[in-house]
Amino acid sequence: MNKMINRLLMTLLGLSFSMMVLSQENFVSGYIIKINGDTLKGFVDYRNWAKNPTQIRFKEGSSSEIMKYKPTQISAFGALDEIYKSAIVKVDSSNTKERISISPAFEFRTDTVFLQTLFQGSKSLYYYKDRYDQMNFYIFNNSQYELLEFKKYIRRDKDQHEFQGMNMRFVGQLRLYFQDCPGVETMLKDLAYDNKSLQKVYQYYYDKTQTRTHMSRTNEKIRTEFGVVGGAGLIHLKFTSGATSQTFDYLTKATFKNNLSLAGGLFMNVVIPRNNGKWSIYNELYFSSDISSGQYTNFNNAECYQKHEMNIGAYYVKINNMVRFKYPVSKWFCFVNAGISNGLALKVINTDHQEDRFYTQNTITDVKALDDTENLEQGLLFGFGVINHKISMEIRYEGGTGMSAYPLLSSNAQRFSLLVGYKF
Repeated sequence: MNKMINRLLMTLLGLSFSMMVLSQENFVSGYIIKINGDTLKGFVDYRNWAKNPTQIRFKEGSSSEIMKYKPTQISAFGALDEIYKSAIVKVDSSNTKERISISPAFEFRTDTVFLQTLFQGSKSLYYYKDRYDQMNFYIFNNSQYELLEFKKYIRRDKDQHEFQGMNMRFVGQLRLYFQDCPGVETMLKDLAYDNKSLQKVYQYYYDKTQTRTHMSRTNEKIRTEFGVVGGAGLIHLKFTSGATSQTFDYLTKATFKNNLSLAGGLFMNVVIPRNNGKWSIYNELYFSSDISSGQYTNFNNAECYQKHEMNIGAYYVKINNMVRFKYPVSKWFCFVNAGISNGLALKVINTDHQEDRFYTQNTITDVKALDDTENLEQGLLFGFGVINHKISMEIRYEGGTGMSAYPLLSSNAQRFSLLVGYKF
């Protein structure tokens, strides 16, 4: 059984690696617009970008050479109804991942970037997420891209207590931009600087003025997937002790078999928007039977020994929470999971069939292997596998804390499982 699990593990690892190497392309129908205004149709390597791309890959035909283009080399490109335009823009650089500004003043830098079109018409809106994960929105005003200026910063009162401050200059900019539609004014009060809020303002404007527009990016929502998962695997139990006495020798020196473990349950996978749904939070309500059998003999001679035959484990209900990353390959996905497990023992198995032989006397007793057990088990999870349509297959490792409640006796429960899932 061990050899079978190892072979499956190596097979899936090799398959996942191969698929990830081969899956670095996702060409869809699209186009580029050259600097001179010519449109070239073909295929764009589309990645459902969470951050605006710094360059794109394009080819005219399925077997044509792949060309790379930066914002300085083309004026626009489009794919799957998303339109990106090259632009020289200003970006506030006063906040970074390492530093939050303590001043409301802006510190502008100039970048040449691909702006994503959110609305295109008489009033346009563009979006750029920079390398510091900051959202930047732009209007097209007076024949140039104008940054809607917004900034979060740290302000301090006279007692040096810190509070979050916001420079909301963009509200005034929008008030001037939409001055031909007075009704917009009511929507600018307490307006948030985010995609959803700004798009509501634009949608209101176009509904009231009844002018035509093109909306190229919709707000992707969190998507939830449900299904069932089940399978079998091996559990290996090992005890270690920090006690100086030989109290726990019958456990620490015992030989535990790699017993078969059955498991199954329900899953809920919460898919995070953008990036082609690569990232998600994968959760399970999981039931497992984790019983290990072990033997130990304290042998003096053929007429004097103590023999232990133990069964230790439990039937668990578990909550598994993992972060999942998956990568598409045509109709297939390979994925990696990592997270934590919390299990509650519904039924504990804790027996020690003990045989004591002292010459002519032979005593057999059934006692507890552990006088004190822990009903809550926590563990770390790691898995990888493949998905095809609604079916998934995964090899998963779980390292749990086991059942020992003794401070000087740790029980390491390791599980390797082969799981099959079905998405409703």
